[in-house]
Amino acid sequence: MTPSDAALLQLVRDSRQHIETVGPDTESWLDRLEQQHQGLRRLVEVALDGDPPTAAELGSVLWIFWWQRGHMAEGRAFLERTQAVQGPYREMVLKGLGTIAFRQGDTETADRVFAERLQIAEAGGDGARIADACADLSRVALRRGDFGAVRKFAERGYAAARGLDPRAIRMPLHMRAAAARMEGKLDEARELYLESRELNERLGNDQNVIGEDHNLGHVALHSGDRDEAERRFRSAREWIFNHDNAYLTPYAYLDAGVLALHDGDLDRACRLVSVATRIFEETDSIPDPDDRVELDSAVAALQARLGERFDAVAGQGRALAPDEARALANQR
Repeated sequence: MTPSDAALLQLVRDSRQHIETVGPDTESWLDRLEQQHQGLRRLVEVALDGDPPTAAELGSVLWIFWWQRGHMAEGRAFLERTQAVQGPYREMVLKGLGTIAFRQGDTETADRVFAERLQIAEAGGDGARIADACADLSRVALRRGDFGAVRKFAERGYAAARGLDPRAIRMPLHMRAAAARMEGKLDEARELYLESRELNERLGNDQNVIGEDHNLGHVALHSGDRDEAERRFRSAREWIFNHDNAYLTPYAYLDAGVLALHDGDLDRACRLVSVATRIFEETDSIPDPDDRVELDSAVAALQARLGERFDAVAGQGRALAPDEARALANQR
């Protein structure tokens, strides 16, 4: 291994504790990895060819970078080649592969590797890992509309996390809220999202706080509280744009578009929703299940209300440059 390769490997090792659990410095560490993106790509290729255990170690960390920074096709290709490597990093390689597959809409692969990951976690007896694996399977069940399975896995995760660090219940709690939202139980969803938001705020997980503001905004809008929805969406959008967060960026445009649709500003709504759709396509990803409902409902409503004008207005949105799109989203 060359000195430059050794330095990159050390960078990845150092980044694990900062990106594996979201915290105040996660974005800055993702930035550091982004700056070394090409070198990291070459390092993984070299390791895959001659040192599979090191390749697995790299994949067990870098999947978060590939997912969060919109390099999912690249990341999945590497993880597919590393998933069979036995050793201590295999569990997190499977989690990474499952997460990226899920984000790409490949539910079958996600379900398979998440289930295999749960078996490894259970064999190891780590309650926090078991809780996290159950939350992943809960997310797959949510996409399939199996709300009973969502709650079953979430409660199983809660049980595994009992008495552990509060971080262990973070995702099971979020999944309970998401299931309630999709079932139309808006009061329960709001209560759980608020609990999740407060927990993430205490833990310093800014990205997850913003994610719950996004979710609370949609719950508020469906509950008839337009002012809270605007406040939540604006708070989320400002953070997302200020941090240039690739994963959450399309949701910022979706939120602004849904609110504009609610207000009857059809052309602006259509352009914003089309920006969100374009970003999902460009990053080879699909929305979370609850947000898929919001996106599909918005598109259907806009098609019905704009009629023959829909394609032209949507095309205008898809053609917007990043600065133009942000300016449109920030209009009041």
